[in-house]
Order: sequence, then C-alpha cells, then structure tokens
Amino acid sequence: MDEEQDQWIRAPVGDDAARWATRVRCRRVLFVVHNVTSATRLLDVLPLFHDDLGVQLLATCTGTSAFRSGVADLFADTGLPALPWEQALATPVDLAISASFGGELPSIQGPLIALSHGIGYTKRLAP
Repeated sequence: MDEEQDQWIRAPVGDDAARWATRVRCRRVLFVVHNVTSATRLLDVLPLFHDDLGVQLLATCTGTSAFRSGVADLFADTGLPALPWEQALATPVDLAISASFGGELPSIQGPLIALSHGIGYTKRLAP
C-alpha cells in the first residue's frame, strides 16, 4: 500500500469494509464538495437521506478549490465518513451529488448529478 492509500478510510468502504458492516446491500451516495459554499448547498439535501437505513452516505473533497478552508471541519460536523479524493475515485457509488463542476468529476465511478449552489453554478472551471 502506498503512502497515499495509508490515508484511506477502512470502514464503511475499503478493501475489508464488509468485515465491519452491520448492514448489507446499502446504496452508496457520495457528496462531492469543491469548497464550503458548495458543501452548504449539499447540506440542504442531506436530510432527504436521514432516515433511510439502506443508504450509506459518504463525503469527499476534490481538493481543487482555492477556497476549501473549513471543508474538513464541516465534514466533521456532519458525521459523514470523509474519503480522501483518490479513494472516492476508486470507490464505486450508486449516486454522486455535487454542487460544483470542479475536480475530476467524470472519473467518479457512478452516476453524477450537479445541483446549483448560486450564481456561479454555470461557469466551467479549468481542470
């Protein structure tokens, strides 16, 4: 395992995650955050999944925004498992939800939807 993978979480996703699972056949929903502004928009839809025990929520940050300060604290406050970006790209999901076009979104292993988070929503960002 390389140094980058040393930072990967082991549960509820990862090579041996099934060992720790208390529920099986959960759908994985990945919240993809570019910065705190886009994260607050995703928090608006978080309650839609609150009572569904058949959904495993995950979060990640693309790491591509110059304004990502505070994202780690926001993840900690939500209680969602936060995957490093490279692990998120390696983890198949049933749905990924983003409120930004930043990062390597086409590399996500699963269907992706993008929500508006304000006036800058329609701008395209350079890779």
